[in-house]
Amino acid sequence: MRGLSFFLLLCLILFGGSCSLYSQSGNSSPSSPAHADAASTELERRLETITSSLDAAHQQLEESQKEIQELKQELALIKKQMASTQPSSEPVSSPEAFDAAKTTASTIEDLQERQQTLDAQVKLHEQTKVESDSKYPVRITGLLLFNSFINRGIVDNLDLPEIAIANNSDSGNGSAGASFRQTILGLQGFGPVIAGAKSSADVNLDFFGGLAYGSSATSAGIVRLRTASINLDWDHDSLQVGMVAPLISPLSPTSYATVAVPGLAGAGNLWTWSPQLRYAHQIPMQSGRQFQFEVGLWDPQAAGYSTNLLFRTPSPGEYSKQPAYETRISYGTATKDTYGNSTNEHPFQIGLSGYYGRQSYPYGESLDTWAFATDWRVPLSNRFEISGEGYRGLGLGGLGGGVYKDILIGVNQSNGQPTYRGLNAIGGWTQFKTRFSRTIEANASIGLDNGFARDFHTLVFPATATEVQLRARNEMVVGNLIFKPKTYLILSPEFRKIWTWPIYGAGNTADVFTLSAGYQF
Repeated sequence: MRGLSFFLLLCLILFGGSCSLYSQSGNSSPSSPAHADAASTELERRLETITSSLDAAHQQLEESQKEIQELKQELALIKKQMASTQPSSEPVSSPEAFDAAKTTASTIEDLQERQQTLDAQVKLHEQTKVESDSKYPVRITGLLLFNSFINRGIVDNLDLPEIAIANNSDSGNGSAGASFRQTILGLQGFGPVIAGAKSSADVNLDFFGGLAYGSSATSAGIVRLRTASINLDWDHDSLQVGMVAPLISPLSPTSYATVAVPGLAGAGNLWTWSPQLRYAHQIPMQSGRQFQFEVGLWDPQAAGYSTNLLFRTPSPGEYSKQPAYETRISYGTATKDTYGNSTNEHPFQIGLSGYYGRQSYPYGESLDTWAFATDWRVPLSNRFEISGEGYRGLGLGGLGGGVYKDILIGVNQSNGQPTYRGLNAIGGWTQFKTRFSRTIEANASIGLDNGFARDFHTLVFPATATEVQLRARNEMVVGNLIFKPKTYLILSPEFRKIWTWPIYGAGNTADVFTLSAGYQF
């Protein structure tokens, strides 16, 4: 259009110039040479003007054509990108093409679902929001979890068994039931920047702190403080004070049947949550990897139950008047941001850790407890992953080792005097994970906790020794399937087999079938 406009302008200029020349030639006299020279000069000037206008018009026309060509190329590229993000309606000709089309369709569906969830959250936020007195943001989190179960054999805890117990004439040979006691409620708060560090805090509660008194006591639980922490996070350093898992045991198997107590607890998983003060320093490496060095002070828990139902009495570790010490060094993928949010779905990590604590007992006797541990999480591909932990130590009952025993109490074989002995233990667990899709995964795991037989055989146990004192080994095999049709819905069947051996006599077994359904928010 711009070129056509200049062409019409040129025609008008030429027509006007011709008319002007014709008029001048008709009115001029051949006898006036000066007047003819002036007309010739005017004509040359107008021709130069027309030539300059034509050059400018040609240049602008070329620029317009170039811009139009670039726009055509960009439009073609956009159409190609849009076509590549949509599932093809044509039949695929190879398994690779089928997998690619299926993955693309699943990705689009997941994005649509996330968009719907985000829209719902925005609408909810427009209606109401959670505020704290400090005016910093607070987020509600949780897992409403229903567990139904069938136990074949006798177990220590009906809805979350860890130990298989010997049958007797009064116990029958199995049980079944359901519970919401493993439901979790949590709060996360994000605070100001303090000394260059981002501050945050979180607390999680469940209903596994005991049974309520009344007609619903068989399935209703008491609120229990599960975990809590206050965090300061710098770019490469972090400081945490909280009630959290041991530093030497950062992983746990995946299970929705064992949430109130982590999977494989009592069978190779050191897990006990306890007050701790921890510091971590990260050293970034290439390709997103990092070295991390961690140290911590730990309030060691006592194995078994409190000796007083009304007041908190000191544990053997607290009688020593010093904390336990723990440290860990690890190498792997940076998996979390400063607020603890996951940044990598398939992280790699391997760690080595150590623990030391002192326990004090009556008559001035003491026991030095210790442990060495290793942990690993290795993605074999986008669909397969192997993870686990292993440990060797002494007096690990407070951590969940030694089948929940720190010491053995009996009679010294040489002098016949009552005495105690620290229990050595070795154990660990490993899990193989398979991701069939973004909504379905399967997990198979095995765990073992084993107290050293030589520690048992150095003592003579009285006839009043309890089953807990005589348990020497506990093993567990678990398999589950986790289906998440939506990001907030969970359905998970699980099978677990437990073997428990005392130091004398035959072992006991139990089979546990669980169906869990959850709503995560």
